Amino acid sequence: MLSAIEVLRLKQLRFEVASQQVLRVWKPEDLSQPKCQKCNQIGFSTPYQRKEQAVCYCLRCNSYFNVVPSDRICHCSVPGQVKTCHGCPNFDRFMSLVKEQLSDLDHLSLEELLQRQAELAAANSQTTPS
Repeated sequence: MLSAIEVLRLKQLRFEVASQQVLRVWKPEDLSQPKCQKCNQIGFSTPYQRKEQAVCYCLRCNSYFNVVPSDRICHCSVPGQVKTCHGCPNFDRFMSLVKEQLSDLDHLSLEELLQRQAELAAANSQTTPS
């Protein structure tokens, strides 16, 4: 039976490994142009507003959608490092990818997680230019 501290350490290590795995393939989405959530087409601004948010119109699928305010968009290479990340669609997408990885790592023991973390660190040091 694991103690509460050991369980916490295991969860923290699992999160770190999942984050490192996602960061290896992470590419933040360009949010400078508003895109339709249905068809991913660039939308056109309208004079309408919903709950103090600007609204765009998509010509392709004939729908309206809210524009993400510029103060809710961060441009971090590592999501979650600054306060403005929280609430950013890129951060939300990153966290959902981490959550998927967490479920894949759920069955690993502490030793296996430490080994996976060391492998990721070694791979990152090889890909990082000196």
